[in-house]
Amino acid sequence: MTTVSFDQHSPEYARNWRQINADLRDRCPVAHTDAHGGYWVVSRYADVAEVVRDDETFSSYYELPDGSHNGTTIPVSPMRQVPIEMDPPEFFDYRKLLTSRFSPAEAKKWEPLVREATAYCIDSIIESGQGDLILDIASPVPAIFTMALLGLPLDGWHAFSDVTHSIIHSTPETPEYNSAMVDLMTILGQVNDVIARRRVEPTDDLISHLVQAQIDGRPLPDDRLMEIITLVIFGGVDTTGSLIGNALEWLYRNPAKRDLLRADPDLLPKAIEEFLRYFSPVAGLARTATRSCAVGDQKIAAGERVFVSWSSANFDSEVFDDPDEVILDRFPNKHQAFGLGIHRCLGSHFARSEAHIVIEEVLRRMPDYVVGAAQPYPSIGVVNGFISLPVTFTPGSAAGSTLRL
Repeated sequence: MTTVSFDQHSPEYARNWRQINADLRDRCPVAHTDAHGGYWVVSRYADVAEVVRDDETFSSYYELPDGSHNGTTIPVSPMRQVPIEMDPPEFFDYRKLLTSRFSPAEAKKWEPLVREATAYCIDSIIESGQGDLILDIASPVPAIFTMALLGLPLDGWHAFSDVTHSIIHSTPETPEYNSAMVDLMTILGQVNDVIARRRVEPTDDLISHLVQAQIDGRPLPDDRLMEIITLVIFGGVDTTGSLIGNALEWLYRNPAKRDLLRADPDLLPKAIEEFLRYFSPVAGLARTATRSCAVGDQKIAAGERVFVSWSSANFDSEVFDDPDEVILDRFPNKHQAFGLGIHRCLGSHFARSEAHIVIEEVLRRMPDYVVGAAQPYPSIGVVNGFISLPVTFTPGSAAGSTLRL
């Protein structure tokens, strides 16, 4: 067994993740680290695909003898994430429950709201000629949309956005992380209030859909509802904003490509797929071996944890030509940024739509933005993004958004 020094939560990994991943792919594609109690790191595209498509051998929710469990994050999240932390057959009932609400048609239906939210956010800074691409646009738009999708008050987006980002970019088991978790419990109390109201007076939002749903002929209990809603909040608020932030920061550093996309927005769909591959907003997720097995030429024992690195697989030269280059019209582009197999990201259609709209509108209304002192996440153990991207640009006129928050 080859043991390496690897910790996806470390500042070193946040600074040098592409090189660290490349070294593992070349030198030890299935390597063991002692970090966080010990786990295997799987780095090559084919090996990652093998693991995540074998749900019998590699569990997303592995119950331990002491009553605890291993889930899809390392370390384990204090709250179960449903349905991503479920295995078949239980998984399929919950995935089916949600699929209709996350379809391409639903993403299309929500486009006017996303455009209105984008206009509102850009309007808030456009006349001043300065702002922050993350704090003023890339974070608020996904947060506002997620609140609308769930049926939560839109004017509460800021609190949900702040606590989500704090948890995501803090290292688990640190004071900062623990404080953010306390804040999360506080604002989730508001969600409980909405759940109670929707049980009495349902509307057409996702929370109403969930409180009226049944699994095996029984309504979902409040704790299970909260596990689903919390996953929707984390998946909807942070990951899309991180994709948008990384894309806009890269386009600033590559002005010819920025001009190209501004002149021809029809190029954006393929460009967004390439940004997904190149930045891999979700760095990777975990599984637990249910039985003795092998990945590549490495034996893995039952009960051992495995970290599948999407961000590494997306740079595998066996699959992608010139993987270290951003090729905006790359095709085909079979990246793993949304995962693979039955747990493939449920919100992928929303993420693509939001990224397209926000990037298009920023390029149209703030075409000459200049990025100042960017502040990247100090830890990218879960999501790779920015805390802040201050910008200056030529002032413009407000579009007159009708959104009121």
